[in-house]
Amino acid sequence: MNDVPRVYVLDDLIAKPGEGRTLLDAYMADYAPGARARGMTLEHILVSPPLWMDDQPNTISITWSVAGAAGWWAMRLAAGADPGATAFWAAAGDRLLGRTRRFAAAPDDVESLCHG
Repeated sequence: MNDVPRVYVLDDLIAKPGEGRTLLDAYMADYAPGARARGMTLEHILVSPPLWMDDQPNTISITWSVAGAAGWWAMRLAAGADPGATAFWAAAGDRLLGRTRRFAAAPDDVESLCHG
């Protein structure tokens, strides 16, 4: 276990057919720099199915992390004050069928996050 538990931010973006690569490129160019500035660390990106689809949706799963509960709150407050994040999601809407965001932690970190 790390000294500071990590909170993971799990974004699943369901791209319209033929829009997966363009959506990911826009996310990395227009959303990721602000996310990094808000203290988020990009952990990994997965594309499912593992090829760009022109006739079916792609799901792009992006995992970020922040340092502990304090990092999560700082990220949330900064996101609320960042018009770039809102602008990105408004612009991305035409390429999306849907999106979800979840938060998670390793089982060994949950107790310290609850009481830290």
